[in-house]
Amino acid sequence: CRMVAPHYKKMAEQFKDKAVFAKVDINFNRETASHQMISSMPTFQFYLFGKKRDQFSGADTNRIMSMTQQLVREAETKNIEVTFEALQEFYKEHAPDKAAEMDDKKLQDILTKAGKGGGPGHFQLVKALKKKYDGKAPKTRARAAQAPAGKGDSKAGDAKADAQAGKAKVENNKPNLHLATIEQMEAEIKKRREEEEDKKVEAETDDDDTPQFPIYLPENRTLIRGAEQVVIIGSGPAGLSAAVYAARAGLKPVVAAPAIGGQLQGKGVDVENYPGVNMSTGPNLVYEMQLQAAQFGAVFEQEMVTLLDISKRPFTVQTNDSNIKAHSVIIATGADSRWLGVPGEWEHRGGGVSSCATCDGFLYSDKHVVVVGGGDAAMEDALVLARTSASVKVLHRRDAFRASKVLADRVLSHPKIEVVWDTTVEAFEGKKIRVLPNGLTVELSEDGSVVDENYTKMRVKDIKERLDAAGISYAGVKEKDELVKVLRGAIAEALSPAVADDGGGEPATFEERNALTRVRAKNVKTGKVTEIPASAAFVAIGHDPNTKMVEGQLELDSNKYIVIKPGSSRTSVEGVFASGDVADHVYRQAITSAGTGAMAALDAERWLSEQGYCSPA
Repeated sequence: CRMVAPHYKKMAEQFKDKAVFAKVDINFNRETASHQMISSMPTFQFYLFGKKRDQFSGADTNRIMSMTQQLVREAETKNIEVTFEALQEFYKEHAPDKAAEMDDKKLQDILTKAGKGGGPGHFQLVKALKKKYDGKAPKTRARAAQAPAGKGDSKAGDAKADAQAGKAKVENNKPNLHLATIEQMEAEIKKRREEEEDKKVEAETDDDDTPQFPIYLPENRTLIRGAEQVVIIGSGPAGLSAAVYAARAGLKPVVAAPAIGGQLQGKGVDVENYPGVNMSTGPNLVYEMQLQAAQFGAVFEQEMVTLLDISKRPFTVQTNDSNIKAHSVIIATGADSRWLGVPGEWEHRGGGVSSCATCDGFLYSDKHVVVVGGGDAAMEDALVLARTSASVKVLHRRDAFRASKVLADRVLSHPKIEVVWDTTVEAFEGKKIRVLPNGLTVELSEDGSVVDENYTKMRVKDIKERLDAAGISYAGVKEKDELVKVLRGAIAEALSPAVADDGGGEPATFEERNALTRVRAKNVKTGKVTEIPASAAFVAIGHDPNTKMVEGQLELDSNKYIVIKPGSSRTSVEGVFASGDVADHVYRQAITSAGTGAMAALDAERWLSEQGYCSPA
């Protein structure tokens, strides 16, 4: 997720040597997504001492920070070791009668049971002894870290290095290329080429590998009468177009928004309706716009705007990190996906119900999915999903699409897409599942008890997929009855009390979640209600403008869009301008957003000149 990637990287640096932050690209590693039951992106998992402690979906940076801090504190508390000598001394001092019974073997058995090398087991041992002996406990020490590989016998290391080097002895202070064999040089060239290819692939798929555009630093800014000339809120086509025009006019704009590029950043098909752009993706188009704005002098405050105060001048734009004063503001905050508001929608978000096919679609490869909507967004979602899903049903409340003819024709002619006309969604329904320690899942009844599934009715393919997802071997097992026994045995073992205990005497907490299984739909002409089996449903019914921060400050229409004066981008407050989808409920295209962004920058430049806020050229 490009929205949370910079925060994730920053937290990794903040908790260096205390927590390991890792990323799994499940475009390339789908086995992990299946094994971990990932059903929405981004998904974050937290582990402590090899056990999963939490998992959630969504770009909630506050929750990531809070959970990380909690686990780091717990790790520091439990990351202790009770030595053999300390345990022996404890019994001698506080339980001499017990010490007489304790030989070296019994003491060692206690430590072995608690866990070799310390950790949570030793913490639980100390806790138990404190309870038994009135707060007295053996002395502890910080858990010993393993010595880095290669720190052993230097002679052995030298011997290994010599063996690998063969005849070519390396001398660091002299060129040694002439000593290398042909085979060694060819191997080195191949290795370097592979490394370069790996870097390219990683750069294309890594959300952290975002371009380092000029960052907003208050100490480096030259203010005009105590404030910035213009701050642009939003980093989609409207905001970036405004940034290009404002920068070329010498206004030195500050673009305040996470570097996520609006709706274009999540566009999973090629951008075909932007003049001059051929066969380019949304993220690439956003990057080119950012680069162009930066080249002309725009700077970027890549944090979410949390407050906009336009009640007094200069205006105040507050982000998570900064408090920026501005003489003028261009609002280009765009619009967010709209939801249906039907029963089961909220409960199954992150469990099969989504508004982003590009983000979550590949999680449902070879599954049956549903798309709700009839505009361009719904068509694009259906086409994206048809690449990987077993089938796609498009539910539309009317008897014709409002989407562009090109996209509608592609959907109607696609062999994997079926359109269900005159149909609305009544509810999203599913089941509650529990994820077991070995990765298998079981269905839960309404009272929370495990449902006794009839595995004999499952297809052999489905049984194998379930075992594969959990990494459970069934080598040599061919008969269905035997496969059912393997599955039953693995589930029974995972549900047993011995496995359910986390090793420290405390019961493990299983992860439970909702999983979509069907969409209840109604034909608006006949009234007939049907249940459509589906593993996922993607809602694409339009957007709501992001105007919450200006409610009560600017004039809005009945649908919460910013009202602008005809023929301009001016709003009801002088010095505040609006562009893009936040003020456009009709066209809502990348190209029209970019056009209104240019208008807003030109309007802002004129207004600043009239007010005497422009810096001398």
